[in-house]
Amino acid sequence: MKKITRLLLFLAATVAWGNVAKAQNTECAGTSTVSTQADPFVNGYNYSFTTSGTDVTVTFELLDTKVGLVAYAWTNNPGFVETQLVQGAGQSFSKTFTGQTIGATFSVACKFAYAGGMAVTQTFLYTVGNTCVAGPPDTEIPAAFTATVGAVTSSTVELLLNATDNSGAVTYQITYGTTTLTTSSNSGVQKSYIVSGLTPATAYSFSVSAHDAAGNQAANNPVVVPATTAAAVGPQVSAPAPPAYAAPKVSSVFSEAFANIAGTDFNPNWGQSGSNTVIQVAGNNTLKMANLNYQGIQFGSAINALPMTHLHLDVFTTDETSLQVFCISASTGEKFYQLAPLNLNAWNSYDIPLTAFTSQGLGISDLIQFKFVGSGGKTSYLDNLYFYNSDPTPDTQAPTAFTATAGLIASDAVTLLLTGTDNSGAVNYEITYGTTTLNTSGISGVQKSFQVTSLTGSTDYSFSVVCKDATGNLAANSPLVVAATTLSALPGAPVPTFDPTKVISIFSNTYTSAAPAVNYNPNWGQSTVQSIVQLNGNDAIKYANLGYQGVDLMTTINAGSMNKLHLDVYPIDETALQITPISPGPSEKLFTLTPLNLNAWNSFDIPLTTFTGVDMANVFQFKFVGAGGKTSYIDNLYFFNDASTGFTAVASDKGIACFPNPVVNNFIVSAKTEINQVIVRNLLGQSMKTVMMTGLTNTIDLSEIASGNYFITIKLANGQLSTQKIVKL
Repeated sequence: MKKITRLLLFLAATVAWGNVAKAQNTECAGTSTVSTQADPFVNGYNYSFTTSGTDVTVTFELLDTKVGLVAYAWTNNPGFVETQLVQGAGQSFSKTFTGQTIGATFSVACKFAYAGGMAVTQTFLYTVGNTCVAGPPDTEIPAAFTATVGAVTSSTVELLLNATDNSGAVTYQITYGTTTLTTSSNSGVQKSYIVSGLTPATAYSFSVSAHDAAGNQAANNPVVVPATTAAAVGPQVSAPAPPAYAAPKVSSVFSEAFANIAGTDFNPNWGQSGSNTVIQVAGNNTLKMANLNYQGIQFGSAINALPMTHLHLDVFTTDETSLQVFCISASTGEKFYQLAPLNLNAWNSYDIPLTAFTSQGLGISDLIQFKFVGSGGKTSYLDNLYFYNSDPTPDTQAPTAFTATAGLIASDAVTLLLTGTDNSGAVNYEITYGTTTLNTSGISGVQKSFQVTSLTGSTDYSFSVVCKDATGNLAANSPLVVAATTLSALPGAPVPTFDPTKVISIFSNTYTSAAPAVNYNPNWGQSTVQSIVQLNGNDAIKYANLGYQGVDLMTTINAGSMNKLHLDVYPIDETALQITPISPGPSEKLFTLTPLNLNAWNSFDIPLTTFTGVDMANVFQFKFVGAGGKTSYIDNLYFFNDASTGFTAVASDKGIACFPNPVVNNFIVSAKTEINQVIVRNLLGQSMKTVMMTGLTNTIDLSEIASGNYFITIKLANGQLSTQKIVKL
C-alpha cells in the first residue's frame, strides 16, 4: 500500500479514557511504538484500517513477544467501549465494525493484555471511506436513488433510502427545517433511518440527497419525502396531585410533591429488555417504562416503612394488560401486589395497604428496591411513587427505653448498639462525633447494630447519640454519650515476592493490575459495606457486614497460563469465608478459605483446578461469601504460575542486584534498566523507607533501620518490579 501524508489536521483531539494521551491522526497503515498506558512497547506494533462499503476493519499486530496475549479495541464513537479482537496469524488481531458513516472519524486504540501486564497503543483517528490508494478521480455518480417513508409514530419518521455506487457505499443527507442529518449505507442496500424527536400530529418535509465519498451527487437530488407524525401516545395531562402530607408522614421515591430519596437508580442493570426514562408530561416529571417485561428501581438508601400505612402510585398505560409491583426487602426478599383494575388511556391511582405485603411475610423495615413486572413489551407511565401514613393525627409521643452502648471495636471502626421503642414502630438515631454526623434507623424495641467506620487506630472517641421518631420527638434521655478507644492500627498485608512476569494481578500494590477499571462494589443487592482503606500505607479492601460481595473486572482476564490464585485475608470476626472466580455463564465454584485465624494475615495459594467449571481463560468477576454480618480485610488478589519453566524472571532478565547481603548500613541496587523507586518493607508489609531515584545504580542508607529481615522492592522505569529479601545486621 502506498504511503501518503496524513489526511486530516486536528489541532487537538483529546480522548478522556483515564490516562489515554492525545489521539493521533492516522494513515491507513503503519508501525508505531507509542504507548499511553502501563507497559511501554519495545519493538512496537503494526496497525491498518480498511473500509469496505460502510464497514471498517481494524488490525493490530504486536511485534513484542508476550505470553497469554489477548487484544481489545478501545473505541470512542461516541461512548467508550472495549471489544475483544479476533486473533489471526501470530500476534495479529482484527475486528470489523459495521454500519459506519462515510466521511466520519472512527476513533480506536488497542489494548494488548498478557501474563504480567498490559500495554495500550496510541489512539488513532481514521476517516471512514479512506482507502489511502492513489488513482484516477472517481467521477461516477450514485444511481437508482430512491427515498420513501416507512413507519411513522408520534415522535419519529422512518426514511427508507437506497442507491448504488461504484465505490461500494452511499452517503445520504437529510434536511428538514433547520436540521441536517447524515447517514451511510452499502451500495444497493436499503437503509432504514429513523428521524426522532419530532412533534406529534405535525406535517414534515424531508429533503434527501445522495452522494458518494468523492462528493458525486445523484442525478435526481434532492428527493422530497413528506410525512405527518401520528397523534401523541401516552398521557397528555400529569398525574393527579397528591394530598399535602406532612413530611414525617411520607417517604417518597418519585414525586415532585415531596422530597425524594437521594441517589435512587431508576434504571439499574438487571438484564431487563426495557428501560426507564424520565419524561415531561404537562411540565411534570413522569417515569416512562418502555418495552416492559420487568424493571427495577434501586433506592438511594434503605427505607424503614414501619411508620407508614400505605404505598401510593399513579399508573397510565395505553396497552398494558397486567402490571405487578414488588416491594423488596434486604432481609426478607420480595412480595408483589397486582394492580387492578388497570384502565387504559387514563391515570389509575392506587393506595395499597402495606399489610398486603406484610401479610405475605415481607419485612418493611429495610426496603431497598421496587420491581415492576408487565405482560411483556408494553409501555406504562408512573408518577407519585411514595409510602405514607394515612393517620392525620399528629404524633406527639416520644421514644422511650433508649439505650446506646459500644459493641465490637476495631482499629478503624466502632460498632454502636442502639435500642429505643416508639408507638410508630420505628426509631431514628443521630450520631455525632467531632464534626461528623451520621443517621440510621431501626425497628422499635429491636437492637440496632451500627458501625462507625474510617476511624483512626489507638484513638479515643466520644459518640453523642440522639433517639427520635419520624416526627422529631426526642427520647427524654437524649443524648447518650458512648466512649470508645479504637484498637492499634492493623498491619499491612505481607508484601508479595513472586516474580511479576508470572503474575496476573487483580488487586495489589506490588503488581500492576491486569484489569485497570475494576468495580470493587458492583450493585448485586448485597448488604456488605465495601471500602478501600490504608493499612500502614498499603491499600486493602475492607468488607464490613459481609454476606456476599462481588468484584467486577469490567473486562475478561485470561488466566489460562496460571496455575494458582493467591489471596491474603485479615479477619476481625469472620468465621467462614469463601471465594470464587466467575466466568461468563456465569460459572462459579466457591472455595472455603481455611484455616481462618482471627486478627492476623492469612495467606492462601489455591490451585486453579479447585474451581471446576470456571473458564480460567475468561474470568470477568469474583465473588466473596461470608458467614453473615462479619468484617474482613483482603489484599494481594492475583493469579500466578509457580512452574519452573515458560517465564523469564525480571531480576535475571534486567540484571537487578542488591548487595551486599547481609548489609550493615549501606547497600547498592543496580539494574540494566533505569530504576525509578526502591521500597524497603518489613515482614508485616510495613513500609520502612522509600527512595526515589534515576539511573542504573544507587546506594541506599539503612543505618536508621533496626536489624532484621526485610523485603526490597525495586521498581524500574518501564513499570516492572522485582522484590528480594535482605538481612540487616
